[in-house]
Amino acid sequence: IFGFASHSKKRPNNLILGRLFDYKIYDMYELGLSNIKPTTSFSPGKSPSLLNRPCVIFQGDAFETDTKMARIKSLFLDMFSHGSPGKINLAGIEHAIVLTAQGEKVSFKHYRIDLKKSGGRTPRVEVEELGPSFEFEVRRERTPSVDLEKQACRKPKQVTKQAKMKKNTERNAMGETMGRVHMQKQTFDEFQTRKMKGLKRGRDKAVEAAAAEEEAKRARMDEEGE
Repeated sequence: IFGFASHSKKRPNNLILGRLFDYKIYDMYELGLSNIKPTTSFSPGKSPSLLNRPCVIFQGDAFETDTKMARIKSLFLDMFSHGSPGKINLAGIEHAIVLTAQGEKVSFKHYRIDLKKSGGRTPRVEVEELGPSFEFEVRRERTPSVDLEKQACRKPKQVTKQAKMKKNTERNAMGETMGRVHMQKQTFDEFQTRKMKGLKRGRDKAVEAAAAEEEAKRARMDEEGE
């Protein structure tokens, strides 16, 4: 994903957002911004944690019925969501980005989410606008070709294949088979080691016997000396 901001008399408050695929421009959208409110215009408060994913909310039927708006939705999802998580921790939702379709314009707002005690299991939710806030409309767009879109959205056959997997096996996003192996309790004394003379148990006993004999000789010599 890339972005470029510019401002000129002909195209004021211009923002270009796009995506790349295989080192090529996949799509690109030129947005005209209006009613811009920077973050500094809002009261300072607690910022979201570093690398915390925002909850992205789309309001308006245009995001589902209009082809151009559907592509804009896909662009912002790629920009902020970084994929769909399998599980969600309610306490980990710290901020939300809300995009509202209003005719030809889209409103962009950023809120902080605070979870307060409500006296029950469900917390009371309070939101406070953090900024930035602005409205935009699509001035120009460059959509991907049919072949490029098909190539970018293609999934590995291993992922799409609905084959019955064996027990304790699964496939990851790259189509690789991952398995889980359950082992019984291991007795380390019975492990088969490399066959070397120095590691044989008989060798250890011979060394111990020689050491004991040497100690006995020293003890006899000490007694004779006395």
